[in-house]
Amino acid sequence: MGKFECTCKYCKGACSYNPGWFLPGEAEIAAKHMGLTIKEFFDQYLGINWWEDDDPIFVLAPAIVGELTGSEYPGDPTGTCVFFNHDGLCDIHPVKPYECADLVCNDTDVSERHEMVAMSWKTHQDQIETLLGRKPETEEYHGGGLFGGLFG
Repeated sequence: MGKFECTCKYCKGACSYNPGWFLPGEAEIAAKHMGLTIKEFFDQYLGINWWEDDDPIFVLAPAIVGELTGSEYPGDPTGTCVFFNHDGLCDIHPVKPYECADLVCNDTDVSERHEMVAMSWKTHQDQIETLLGRKPETEEYHGGGLFGGLFG
């Protein structure tokens, strides 16, 4: 799937509800695109989200506007992606996260894609610990999947 830019209500709603997740290796590409090291990019623009599993699987995602960057998302996170600009477009469109690039209007495969991205991070937890400077932690989670409120 190509990285098209859509401005329909559905796609803009996804950007306003919660940022999509990067696959391992994609955040480095986005950092380079912005002229930053991965650590600078993490500290300024990223957050850590997680997939509920026997042990949580931590993933990198754009930060949520108003939340602390370079740290874990709050439990059951919602909010606008830090790269979603006032024109309703993505500031890092050419290098946006896989979940965003693969999203298609009226998409129904969100949960499956979300799980696939999480599973791809299973062997990359050390990168997240290195960026964070410690083991990540979760908060109590209440819910129906990351996109449950938007698509549920």
